[in-house]
Amino acid sequence: MSSVATPNDGDDPVDGLTGHVFQPGRIRGGTGAAVLVASGLVALVAAQGGYFANSWGWSATGFLWVIGIWLVARGKTDAGKLDMMFLGLLALLGIWIGLSTIWSVNPAATVLEVERVLVLIGGCAALLALAHRDIVPRLTLGILTAITLIATYSLATRLLPDRFGTYDPVAVYRLAAPIGYWNGLGIFAVLGILVSLALVVADETAVAGRVLAGASLVVLPVALFFTYSRAGWVALTFGLAVTITVSDRRLKTIAAAAVIAPGAAVGVLIASRTTALTHQQVALATVVHAGHRLAIVLFVLALVTIGLALTLATAADRINVGTTARRVVGGSLVVLAALVVVAGLVHVGGPATIVRKGYRSFTSPPPRKTANLNSRLLNLSGNGRSELWKYAWKEARAHPLVGSGAGSFERDWQQNPTATLKVRDAHSLYLEALAEIGPIGLALLAGALCIPIIAGFRRRKNTLVPALLGAYAAFLLHAGVDWDWELAGVTLTALLIGCLLLATNRPDREIALGPRLRYGGVGIAVVLAAGAAAGLLGNLPLGRSHDDTAAGRYAHALTEAVKAERWMPWSPAPWIAAGEAEIALGDRAAALVSLRRAAAKDDREWRIWLDIALASRGQARAQALAKATSLYPQSAEIADVVATLAANPGR
Repeated sequence: MSSVATPNDGDDPVDGLTGHVFQPGRIRGGTGAAVLVASGLVALVAAQGGYFANSWGWSATGFLWVIGIWLVARGKTDAGKLDMMFLGLLALLGIWIGLSTIWSVNPAATVLEVERVLVLIGGCAALLALAHRDIVPRLTLGILTAITLIATYSLATRLLPDRFGTYDPVAVYRLAAPIGYWNGLGIFAVLGILVSLALVVADETAVAGRVLAGASLVVLPVALFFTYSRAGWVALTFGLAVTITVSDRRLKTIAAAAVIAPGAAVGVLIASRTTALTHQQVALATVVHAGHRLAIVLFVLALVTIGLALTLATAADRINVGTTARRVVGGSLVVLAALVVVAGLVHVGGPATIVRKGYRSFTSPPPRKTANLNSRLLNLSGNGRSELWKYAWKEARAHPLVGSGAGSFERDWQQNPTATLKVRDAHSLYLEALAEIGPIGLALLAGALCIPIIAGFRRRKNTLVPALLGAYAAFLLHAGVDWDWELAGVTLTALLIGCLLLATNRPDREIALGPRLRYGGVGIAVVLAAGAAAGLLGNLPLGRSHDDTAAGRYAHALTEAVKAERWMPWSPAPWIAAGEAEIALGDRAAALVSLRRAAAKDDREWRIWLDIALASRGQARAQALAKATSLYPQSAEIADVVATLAANPGR
């Protein structure tokens, strides 16, 4: 490898944000990189948060192509040791997840986890390849653009239900589209709020960045409110605390937050008092009228907040607060915060009482549902999380060395004879990792996630970094109590923020990769992209098969299942889909053939045996039902089938 010197001869402008020499070619490249980042995130997150396998193949392939093109066309980077450590640990995590297929209790699910983590590895590698220290502000703006576009659409489904999305006044009615999970949308909005704060506080943020940040700081908090995500608000509070603690310009950060917060506060307050938008079972016409009015209010508040953000930038250049004044104000704020905490403790009854009451509330069943969704924000029930966490810990102890295999928690949980919830994940990234991939996998995961924190602390004097670190920390906290990791788009957004922290920590030089590294990297990218494409070619027809079966197009569902099997010979899923289509078509003999092929690949999947029961008669049916029940004792679906067959024995 050879280095390319980039000295400053005194004529080149220096970025006051990073202390790095501006180079015109990089600035133009920064715009292109920001557009790529924004478009990639929007596409992935809009595909239901990147939860389903159909979105992984094309996104991973796209990221890997970006890496390959970069290696061929440029192959130069200012990446440092922390970048390499982060990518290395993330790659080792992916390899370990792949190895867990060998001992997994659900190998097919483990292969899907490999496909999911490839999206994260590819996305992070692509950003780190394109990034330079001097374009971090533009990349930050690109990420905020993606978050704001998604959140704006999501909010529009609530405020303009006659024009966007669908209206269901009875169902959960918590804002979730297009991600599909309200808590996932909640932490996504939190990331955007803190990234907006980063751009507002940073001295060198351009006018366009301040305009977007100002508007986002009205849209995103209201979107967060309508998710009714309690963990989202906790994560936001934690992220703000990290931001203020890390920053060496605390007074400015607090002042900036105080100046721009009123718009968000007023927006959330008005939203919370708009009954038509916060209560279930309200007529569509009433919702439309209230939503349109709130949309106008938010538009005005956004304009005001944009003006405040621009004014704040101008005032910051003119106001110079002395060291003594900063210390007095800062000390006063610390004392005030301490007094508030002490008063709260005294009012509640002390730390022990808070812990006792909090634990009792968290482990208690959720309160009775009411039409007023605002009441959800006032209770602390964990909705069964404590039960899931205890079981994950139990599974971790049962497989203390290597875990039960990535993606296996759902199957382990199904075999729990006392399970009362139907879930796929442990609702805690760290406990689930310990249960599925063991202490080695958890160590790789924790190591990778900690690298951006180290980079952030090293560069905390960079005016962008504290709030970016706060956003990243908020995600890490939230991931400990929910299944954010499974939402590949949301997780990738957080990891890309972590990559920005890495980019700010890069040395002031460029390295040109040697031919062997470049073309070796191209080869690896091509192989991985081919694997991702193969996964896509299997997942797409499998998804279409499920959709066709649900829509009653059974013949077409069978055709799609056969296509999927060609690309997924390791999975029983295509044969299950084929068998279910054949049952619906009345061809029980063919269905049994397909389902037995599925069982030959994985005889511990309860759904196979339930389908075999539907396709069988007599003793064979009874044995299949017994097998399905042993694999999932508390399944309501199995119980319904048993009851139906008992009532109609000739069916």
